[in-house]
Amino acid sequence: MGRTWWQRRGRGTGAMVVDRRALISAPASEVWELVSDAALFARTAAAEHLWTFVVPGTPAGFVGERRVTLARADDDRISATLVERVDMEAGRSVVSRNLTNGIEMTSIIEPLGPSSCELTYRVRATVPKDELEAHVSLASASLDARLERMSAHVAGVPAQSEHPARRDRDPVPQAAGRAVAVGTVAAPPAEVWPAVRTTGVDLLDATGQGAASVVALPDTPVGEVGEQICIVASDPPFVQVLEVVAQDVGRSVTVRYLTAPTRVDRTVTLAPSSAGTDVTVSIDFVAPAAEIHEHEARMRVVAETFLRCFQS
Repeated sequence: MGRTWWQRRGRGTGAMVVDRRALISAPASEVWELVSDAALFARTAAAEHLWTFVVPGTPAGFVGERRVTLARADDDRISATLVERVDMEAGRSVVSRNLTNGIEMTSIIEPLGPSSCELTYRVRATVPKDELEAHVSLASASLDARLERMSAHVAGVPAQSEHPARRDRDPVPQAAGRAVAVGTVAAPPAEVWPAVRTTGVDLLDATGQGAASVVALPDTPVGEVGEQICIVASDPPFVQVLEVVAQDVGRSVTVRYLTAPTRVDRTVTLAPSSAGTDVTVSIDFVAPAAEIHEHEARMRVVAETFLRCFQS
């Protein structure tokens, strides 16, 4: 069950609202915990779900909470979402906003008795008018799947639904590119290495202080090849997941951006010199062939920015 409506906003876009609801055979209090508690999110998440956690330094369970969810995507990539709880009525409703695309998700729980309730999921988003039908179809399928997983969980049976299929896109010819920045840091390699080799910390040890939180993903080898690191920034808000794919401790390290739309590897190499340490930042990437020169220029700026960070 559900409904959809549309309100024009500006030229060619509008506010899409999709409601889907279902009867859940569980007390409203139990469903509220499953909906609102980040630690319980995995119990009703899709099979692609990897990890959900509250960003350190934000108020867990209250308005202002920021939550990161990581899921397995196509081609060994990881999709990451960063949402903030913007409104809530404890025990009844909670509203979260995706901080990167502005989509709002509302969960509403209406008690129907001591052992059942009605759960409504509502999505609000601004979408192009000519893509409305596709967005409505995708949102409806996604919400229906979430409701089915919730029903299955409280009933103690496996969920039958799968994650809705992503919209097919026409294949675009790709090309490989590289951007390099070279400079010198007035310090020996041993002092430069800690700035170069980002290491995640256990979530329980993270303080949430500073411009970003750097958290090691569970069950990855901290400090070694294979370590996966989640970086959560607040201004501007974004989430990145990196994997250490190669390293020569004290000399070089290569990380892969698992949340990038195509493959992006960054390698930093250190070499002792009379002035301190010669630093080379190389970014190897894949991009649409027709845009490769624009991407090379953009990646060169990124490489130069990393170099300046190491020099500061």
